[in-house]
Amino acid sequence: MKVLMTALTVALIPLAALAAGDKPTDAVVAAAFKKADPDNDGTVSWAEARKFGITKAAFDQSNQDNDRTLDSKEFLAAITYQFQKANPDEDGTLDRKEAAKAGIKNKKLFDAANADNDGTLDLSEYIQALTLQAK
Repeated sequence: MKVLMTALTVALIPLAALAAGDKPTDAVVAAAFKKADPDNDGTVSWAEARKFGITKAAFDQSNQDNDRTLDSKEFLAAITYQFQKANPDEDGTLDRKEAAKAGIKNKKLFDAANADNDGTLDLSEYIQALTLQAK
């Protein structure tokens, strides 16, 4: 039962982000996935995910098939999970403090990803910030 509830929770996280009107484009997700998958094998390992800025909790929650890698859908679920965990007020955006909690600690990077200059990052901007930050 606990496994089923966890699976449902992870599956619904992207829907919560969509409900807030915050759907990253396929191009944003594809660019992030490409950056996170430097060996171009079509999956993101834990080592690659960590370098990209994905937490172990987000990785584990999103690796639904337990193959120790993330495909593109699991990758987006991991980022969305991490975004939601850093957004306790559930307003669909991360302010500087929340973004720092989610791994975006550099103000210049935050500002570069904040395309609409509203002082917050929505999910798409957060993905772009992680992509800019990735080594």
